[in-house]
Amino acid sequence: MLFKLAIAIGAGLASALLFFIPVKGTTIAMVLALVGPLPIMIAALGFGTAVGFAAACVGTIAISIALHPLISLFFALSLGIPAFWLAHVAARRRIVSLPDSGDEIEVPAYSSGQILTWIAVMAALTALVPIAVLAARDGAIATSIDDLARQLAPVVRRLFGGESNIPNSMSAREFSRLLVLAMPALIAAWGVITLSFNLWLAGKIARISGLMPAVETDLPYRLRLSRDCVWILGAAIVASTLGETPRFIASTMVAAFATAFSLHGLAVIHGYLRNNMLRTGLLCGLYVLIFMTAWPLLLAGAIGLLDSLVPLKRHPQPPPAAV
Repeated sequence: MLFKLAIAIGAGLASALLFFIPVKGTTIAMVLALVGPLPIMIAALGFGTAVGFAAACVGTIAISIALHPLISLFFALSLGIPAFWLAHVAARRRIVSLPDSGDEIEVPAYSSGQILTWIAVMAALTALVPIAVLAARDGAIATSIDDLARQLAPVVRRLFGGESNIPNSMSAREFSRLLVLAMPALIAAWGVITLSFNLWLAGKIARISGLMPAVETDLPYRLRLSRDCVWILGAAIVASTLGETPRFIASTMVAAFATAFSLHGLAVIHGYLRNNMLRTGLLCGLYVLIFMTAWPLLLAGAIGLLDSLVPLKRHPQPPPAAV
């Protein structure tokens, strides 16, 4: 009991430190901030979801004491709760009986596609947290958007060296408003990537450490978002045409699920190229293009959408060679 308590305290304090470290402004600090959810996820996957929840609570309390209660609320909603909940979903198991022998075995309760769906939902909700807090303070989302745009306008003027240099002959206020409207969608898309990476890495670490069973899902072969996610994405796209406030919320959902479909599509590409002799070179070229232009992610998203509707060909991971 004391050992698990120590794990929870250590993981919570580590996540709190990684959450706070970006104020240093260095490149290393920004990189470390990307793995903020990792300690909580490892604690939940390796030692139980109760330990992960306790770690999230410890991190929240630490931020509240060291900084401010409102910042601790932001930590809890944007990092602590998503990290704990996603690890909880990934760690859940169910008992099934083998059809041949009747033996009972434990299998994951959620497929990798269902976990990715949860990641998209949590990323979208997390991206809307700052605006929701401001809307609660100001009384309306539109008021919060206008207030943020007004505060951001002087920064935009300095960055562009005057309003005459802003693209499309926009004023600083107009450009700032555009940035404010786009920010939750960008945060949601980035959140899907970082939460997916942290959960995958936490699972790797927990398995290598012997804290979890050494059974790993073949993501390039099995990762598939359900058809329901296609309808969710379609509904969000339609909702984004209904007005500024619905567009603000719906575009965040679009960004989250579009990014999830891009990860789905990348898994399909990995699985399809598994037996190709040029696989390494082709994948390296693909990721270079993604980092340079990001446009290949649109193609990957289209592949993911198609695979959800009509499963495409993929190759499973070959069995380990006999010794």
